[in-house]
Amino acid sequence: MTKTTALFINNHPYAHFGRGGTHILPTSEIGIHMVTRQRAHGGVSGFADHPLDHVALCDATDEDRWREICEWTLRNHPISRVIAVHERTVLLAAEMRSKFGLTGMDYETATRFRDKVRMKEAVRSAGAAAVPDFAALDTVADLEKVNWSTGRKVIKSRWSLAARDLYIVETLEEARRIVSGLDLSGSHYEVEEFIKGQIYHCDSVVRDGSVVFRSVGKYLADPASYSPGSVFGTVLVGEGELHRRITALNTKVLAALEIQDGTTHLELFHTEADELVFCEVAGRPPGGIIPPVIQAQYGFNIVETQIRLDAGLDISLGSAPEPLDGSGTSGFIAFYPGGGDARGIDADRLTALGVVEHLTHSGAGDGHGGVRHSTDFLDSYVVRASDDEALLHSIARIEDEY
Repeated sequence: MTKTTALFINNHPYAHFGRGGTHILPTSEIGIHMVTRQRAHGGVSGFADHPLDHVALCDATDEDRWREICEWTLRNHPISRVIAVHERTVLLAAEMRSKFGLTGMDYETATRFRDKVRMKEAVRSAGAAAVPDFAALDTVADLEKVNWSTGRKVIKSRWSLAARDLYIVETLEEARRIVSGLDLSGSHYEVEEFIKGQIYHCDSVVRDGSVVFRSVGKYLADPASYSPGSVFGTVLVGEGELHRRITALNTKVLAALEIQDGTTHLELFHTEADELVFCEVAGRPPGGIIPPVIQAQYGFNIVETQIRLDAGLDISLGSAPEPLDGSGTSGFIAFYPGGGDARGIDADRLTALGVVEHLTHSGAGDGHGGVRHSTDFLDSYVVRASDDEALLHSIARIEDEY
């Protein structure tokens, strides 16, 4: 039997796929042609320990070159699958599948998961969830398509990730000043109602159109509030009424966007009026430290799951598809670079603080004292505890000691 060969369009450092002494790329089961970012951007660190036969290195910012190499590879090799796990590669992978008639998420579906206007239009049309008042922002005049009498608005990119290119404005006049400095060509921006509330995320695995795994978490800070020296994190939410409502909304949204196989990361607001309001959803695994938290709680790597689904391979969702009573809970706390004094926690203190994994990121920050995006962490700590109260107590102690 001929082994499947896949094109892997990758924007992570190669070392990202090695965890706990194992490498999650299924190289013993499929052949992989990888297109990845250059060494200067961490592209092939760790490659010598887990080499591939076919690798192309590209400038991370040159999407046209990425496309050319992907098309050449697909024309000249017997490839039947395309793998993508990073937000910046999902749309290109879908474009390649549609152009070459390959199995997996097609370009139309991927666009609904990337373009925030198309996404909310589909969710609203299906009645899958409440959505903020919103409008595409292609001209300054489009600002008047939303109701400014209700107060604060958000101007953000329709296509970007990790809370980049986002502006919070109080008035129409302020919005006009912001927009006057933006390039509105190419349908890149939208304006929407600012929703005040706690932000939650729901992370899923979808197989044959059905949600076969879902996990709910609560952010400890607004993902858009990242700044030098600040803190971020998430804690898992156990079974209960809110968990049930969030997972029900998640199922309806994913059905509206018509995903068949893959992993997803949905974000939503829980308002003071006890309303759940859709924010956005990505058709790829959660980023940052959420995958290690899911692995600590459920026993499987959700990034590996996406890779295997894209490759057409069997998946395993660990020993417990739902949290078990008495099994404890998990979360993480992360620290952004900057903020003055040197910080950290001695390794011999981690076990006492409930830390099951410490991840350090040597390339964090923009090199000028700034933070690049919402997952640009310097140090991250995955935490396990017996219950919610103990988890929050451990996280507070970690923040204090750090």
